[in-house]
Amino acid sequence: MRTDMNMERVKRLGIEPVSPSLVKFRASLEDVFQSPDGPETVHSLVLEGTLSVPDLVIMSVEPRTIVQPYPECMASLAPMQRLIGLRISSGFSSSVREILGGTAGCSHFMALALDLAASHTLSLFLQIRDRVKRENEAPGGAIRTRVALMLEPRLENACIALTSESPQIGRARDKF
Repeated sequence: MRTDMNMERVKRLGIEPVSPSLVKFRASLEDVFQSPDGPETVHSLVLEGTLSVPDLVIMSVEPRTIVQPYPECMASLAPMQRLIGLRISSGFSSSVREILGGTAGCSHFMALALDLAASHTLSLFLQIRDRVKRENEAPGGAIRTRVALMLEPRLENACIALTSESPQIGRARDKF
């Protein structure tokens, strides 16, 4: 294989409030081949839609292709509508793979749909910042963590920083 070429994938996910009970999302994926001949975009896809909050049910989806390698790839748009009604919770990834996996859909759109799982974290942070302004934040994030735990108790023990015995959880409990 030549050493003067490379491939890069860039994915993004953005969440924006629409109302107290609805957020819109925009997920994108771009695969670009680079060589001395210049860049070549192989895939460029966008998935937009809405989620209910705080329960995170997919309310709408609008998949778009900007660049796909084959004309047959356009058939990947219709199966995306089957995501409507899915809840981003335990079992979400399995459901997405069942709906879009293999020849039922497109692996690139499936990657974007799977990334929607991060909507939980992103929408939670929006809810936290709605309640705790950055300038009112205590050193170490104790107030933010306390509010996060009030909104989503399952955050405790969700990661290494938020184990029940962690200093962060201790600071959050001590703050109030």
